[in-house]
Amino acid sequence: AQAASGAVSYDDLANLMSALPAQYLFKPTTAWMMHPTTIGALRKLKAATSNVINFIESGEEDGGAVVYIFGHPVIPNPYMQTVGSGNYPVYLAAWERFVEIADSEEMSIQTMEQTKPGYITIFAEKRVVSSIRDVFAGVRLYGA
Repeated sequence: AQAASGAVSYDDLANLMSALPAQYLFKPTTAWMMHPTTIGALRKLKAATSNVINFIESGEEDGGAVVYIFGHPVIPNPYMQTVGSGNYPVYLAAWERFVEIADSEEMSIQTMEQTKPGYITIFAEKRVVSSIRDVFAGVRLYGA
């Protein structure tokens, strides 16, 4: 759970990283995932006592501050929840082990009636589902 409601702190990220079991910590696919708004808030995060920014823009070619946190890449995901009570704004996982995407071999294709002279509209649908493969391969921050 977050230390304080309404914002993710530096300590929250450090605690989240220490909560991930060691065997998953340095897998090639271990990465943070969060909403772009959360990433923007982390870029402005300052130390409470010295008012110094925690994630400094170094001018490197990797894109800047909060592209990596504690050596792991940060993946922006606009479908993630933002910081708030009862939300999960930040995930850290070895994604190759944490989530499995199950693909169905079946695909539904329908042709619709002619909507415009010379055109045929085709509707295609494919069902895909995701499931947790290994519950220990990922941790998430809970908004208190």
